[in-house]
Amino acid sequence: MKRLVLTGVALVSLCAATACGDDDDESDVADANTEFCGDLSSYGQALAALAALDPATATKSDYDDAADEVRSTREEMVDSAEDLGEAEWANLQTQAETLVDQLQDAPDDQAVGAILDEAKPQAVAVQASVATLNTAICSPGTATTTT
Repeated sequence: MKRLVLTGVALVSLCAATACGDDDDESDVADANTEFCGDLSSYGQALAALAALDPATATKSDYDDAADEVRSTREEMVDSAEDLGEAEWANLQTQAETLVDQLQDAPDDQAVGAILDEAKPQAVAVQASVATLNTAICSPGTATTTT
C-alpha cells in the first residue's frame, strides 16, 4: 500500500511540473533557448524595418529587401523553435527516466521519510522540466514568450 501511495504521489508530481535534466540536457535546452531568442529578436527587427519603410520614399527594391528579410528571419525563428521544443522534450524524457529508476520498490524496512528524501529532489526536477516544456525565456529587450 505504501508503495502504491508513493508511486501515485510521484506520478502526480511528475504530471504537475518539472526541472532540468542532466548537465548535457540542461545545456542543450539553454543553447536552444538562446538561439531561439536571438532568432525571435531578429524577426522582430525585420518586421520593424518593414513597418518603418516610408511609402513616400521607399523603392520597390527597399520593399523587396525588407520582405525577404522578414521571410528569412521567420524561417530561422521557426527552425530554432522546433530545436528548442526537441531539446526540452529530450530533457524531460531524461528527467522522467531518472525518476522512474528511483521509484523502484523500496525495501520494506526502509522508512517512508528516507524513501521520499531520495525521490523528492528528482520529482521536483521533473516538475520544473514539465513547467518549462515548449516555452522560451528571453531576456528583456528581445522577446519573452510563454505558453
